[in-house]
Amino acid sequence: MNFHGKAVLVYLEEDNIARAYFRIQPLLTQEGNVGADMLKEFPDDGYLRIVPDKNEQHTFKERMRGLCGLCMMDLRTLPSEANKIRTNKNYSPTRGETNQYIIYSDAVRPLADDLMYQVVAENDMKDAITPCVYIRNGANIQGPFRKEDGQPVGETAQLPPDSAEMHTVAVKDGQEILIYWPRPAAAPAKEEAEPKEETPAPEVTKEPEKEVPPAKEENNAFAQIQEMNQQLSESANRLDAPSSLPADLMPEQPQKPLTGTRLYQAPLRSVTPKRAHNPLMEAVEQQRYAAKYEAPGAVIPQNAELRDVANPVASLKRALQDIWNSPEAQQQAVDVLLSQPSMKLLLSKAMSSDGRDATLTAMKGQLQELEAERLMTLMQLDDAKKNLSAFRDEALAEITRDQQKKLDELKNAEQKAKDALAAADKALEPLNQKCQEAAQKLADMQLNPLNDPRILCPAVGQTVKKAELISRVEKSLTAAGFVVQPGDALALLTAYALSEQDLELCAESESDALLAWQAFANALGCKIIPAYWRWNLQVLENGNAPLFIRNNEDTHPLITHVLTAATTEDYAEYHEDEPGYPYASLVMEPSLTAIPGALPQYPAVSKDAIIREMLHETALSQETVALIHALRAALKAAGRILPLAQVKTLSRFIAATQNHLSGGVAEAIDRAVCAYVVPFIHLHKLPADELKSIFAAMPRTLKALNE
Repeated sequence: MNFHGKAVLVYLEEDNIARAYFRIQPLLTQEGNVGADMLKEFPDDGYLRIVPDKNEQHTFKERMRGLCGLCMMDLRTLPSEANKIRTNKNYSPTRGETNQYIIYSDAVRPLADDLMYQVVAENDMKDAITPCVYIRNGANIQGPFRKEDGQPVGETAQLPPDSAEMHTVAVKDGQEILIYWPRPAAAPAKEEAEPKEETPAPEVTKEPEKEVPPAKEENNAFAQIQEMNQQLSESANRLDAPSSLPADLMPEQPQKPLTGTRLYQAPLRSVTPKRAHNPLMEAVEQQRYAAKYEAPGAVIPQNAELRDVANPVASLKRALQDIWNSPEAQQQAVDVLLSQPSMKLLLSKAMSSDGRDATLTAMKGQLQELEAERLMTLMQLDDAKKNLSAFRDEALAEITRDQQKKLDELKNAEQKAKDALAAADKALEPLNQKCQEAAQKLADMQLNPLNDPRILCPAVGQTVKKAELISRVEKSLTAAGFVVQPGDALALLTAYALSEQDLELCAESESDALLAWQAFANALGCKIIPAYWRWNLQVLENGNAPLFIRNNEDTHPLITHVLTAATTEDYAEYHEDEPGYPYASLVMEPSLTAIPGALPQYPAVSKDAIIREMLHETALSQETVALIHALRAALKAAGRILPLAQVKTLSRFIAATQNHLSGGVAEAIDRAVCAYVVPFIHLHKLPADELKSIFAAMPRTLKALNE
């Protein structure tokens, strides 16, 4: 089946085994449903297995679990040489691998918003699987709408009920859904442009260029002054001109610290009023100056020619007086004066010196007000900084007083605790002395081979949380050189918490099994005591930590008998005397690359704490109970029924681990059957081949039966 260049609606599910195992089943393409005859190319169940792409090795599990259910296999944008569907090299139906083809995970994506739409009733809109839907009301089908709020997406359209682009898809649980998958509209063909005859362009008379109006000035003080109906002086226009000095030659003004002195606006310079204009006095003064004769100040020869020299300024004054009597001549005189070089600058200086220039006066007033406001703001900011500093110092002082008070209280409490500890040590001195004497007596008794050995239980154990217990077991087994998979430590601790007396760790050699026991005992802070059949051990109460005794008949609430075995035959030999009650047997796998090292040291743990932390049991589902019943029936048909005590322990193991293993209840059932049922089958030599069908989804159990 060729899916290249297509988008396919698929159903993705996670298989119920410990490792990440996802697979998809093609359901629908734009051409129609993927029928059963088309799925025959994907034996044995019409699925393709998903394998992680090289670019998402670390995010594969999380992304696939987020896509479980209906999603899309998108091969539209991939080139033909990118073969995303390939033959599965590990295809082996007899070993549980039933998918002949694999697909890389980068081709599996969530449903696109604008690719396909589910057709639902208006009340079922929020339960749709697609982001946008079409609403069905009888034979009336309209859309698309967003399923969250029911708002239309773009322009809505009505679909005919018999549209060939609507398909009925059956999902995994037997439910049928209606999918509308529109085909993309074909792109319109490009029309070739017809050649047009070139006609000469008519001559256009070029109009004179219009002057571009200047850009609108900002609404600042200078712009407001320009809006006034007054003529600006040359000096006023120079206020916005850049400085004549280069930027690198302008001296830097160091910023002075604020002094906090209040500023007041300085009064303007007083202007001395000039003498009032009096035409009569001016005429008399001119005639007097003209009639006055002054002798030359220097000695001149007798034959020197003397002539009167007119004063240009006086001539100008007299001419202006005559001109100013005629209003028509005034404008001409002003134009002549302004045409003289530097006349505007001189007039501006003269006008600004007497303070009568309204433009400069207004600008100076505004600048002074702005400067006063700026300085006032700076002073207020300076005051705020001072207030903030004072408030911060006060707050720090208050916090310091509170912290000092708490510190004093802690010191007093510490001193009281030290005094109480010293008093307790002093009170325990006689008891410690007695304990040392009792220990010495016990050692003396154990040195005598004729007496029965007496074992003193460990001291009171600690209460340790579940996560810490699992971490200790994983670190100890890893340091000892064993392969520790996720869930192994949890299963071992749960089996120990459920064991009433015996527990076995099995390996290919008895020495490896005993080393695994030593690592497990080290994680719990206890040791393994060797015992022999001729000994009658006596356990003396001294604590509640667990105690391991290897191959002994004694019973005690804190004692677990350590049983080691290298093969299943050894397991059967241990049960020759008591064949009716097989205990749990867990297989330990040594690492091929590890070199055992020193084990980490941990304090003793209370056995009650282990039982309390590990046995958080939850109710079993009906499917799990039915599977246990089917298992018992199969064992009875094979020749031996599973004892009720084993059924109880098996059920409690599943109930305590099903919510804490990565594979869920499937992994919990697989581990429980492998630990409790497989030894039962080996012990009674039941036909394993007849039972493999019920263990098809249990890879650990199948592996243990084949060995």
